[in-house]
Amino acid sequence: MTVLETVLSVAEWAVPVILAVVLHEIAHGCAALYFGDTTARDMKRLSLNPLRHVDSVGTVLFPLILILSKSPFVFGWAKPVPVRFSRLRNPKRDMVWVALAGPAMNLFQTICAFAVLSLCQNVFHVALPQPAMRILLNIIVLNLSVMMFNLIPILPMDGGRIMTGLLPLPWAVKFAKTERYGFGIIAFLLILLPVLGNYIGRDFDFVSRFLAFSVQKLVLFFVVFFGLEEGESIMGIGFFQLLVILLIVLVLFGRGKLPALAEDLGKSVSSFKKGLNEDKENETVNKTEVKQNEMDQAKKE
Repeated sequence: MTVLETVLSVAEWAVPVILAVVLHEIAHGCAALYFGDTTARDMKRLSLNPLRHVDSVGTVLFPLILILSKSPFVFGWAKPVPVRFSRLRNPKRDMVWVALAGPAMNLFQTICAFAVLSLCQNVFHVALPQPAMRILLNIIVLNLSVMMFNLIPILPMDGGRIMTGLLPLPWAVKFAKTERYGFGIIAFLLILLPVLGNYIGRDFDFVSRFLAFSVQKLVLFFVVFFGLEEGESIMGIGFFQLLVILLIVLVLFGRGKLPALAEDLGKSVSSFKKGLNEDKENETVNKTEVKQNEMDQAKKE
């Protein structure tokens, strides 16, 4: 193998891993900055330098253990971007958007990779070089894997943050207390339980199989959606129609419309809840007045 072949072989995995992990964390930091927390920016974590995001456990040790334990699904995580939720303008609500930003970035990279493949195949009718093709395919698989893994509803994963923000406050407080056990739960589900299953001859690797199944189904969906196989796309739209939709979404994001819509939706929900509470209070007052009138009538009789 020549030096060039070696470099290309390393780049086929290094480029997708760096993009998937680093941009995921930067997205969290940018979302936090948008909603009022400057911690990530102040600590210079909004950087494309991969070394600033390497975590000794999540980036090195955890994937190595999964490889040695012959797990069918290998993944990890970068050093979490520091976010002080108390600095967010609306901590409970904005926590959801900050947590969603990372997986959303992974999904965006996946869509971009599929769009490039679709553009080359269906518009320009050109074949990509094999190294470029493998990089794009690895970008797709890795980003979907990182997205699904981080959406596991266990703290401190992004899915756990999202659940904390969506739960009613009393339940959210109780659920937040489970964060201290989060990595222990993840290690048990992804490492200890499969090892125990192998020891007794049973398949207990439920989480890895679910993640592999989810990624496979998502890949198949996007393959059909972008017209990369025979047959009509699932949603019946072409590449240029999809491009127009993406441009509209980007324009809305650029003008701050979507966060504003989300904020309006939150206000609407709060107003609705407030109205329900007021109706209940009025109903209680009316019942009290009716009972009082009945008692007064009974005394007169």
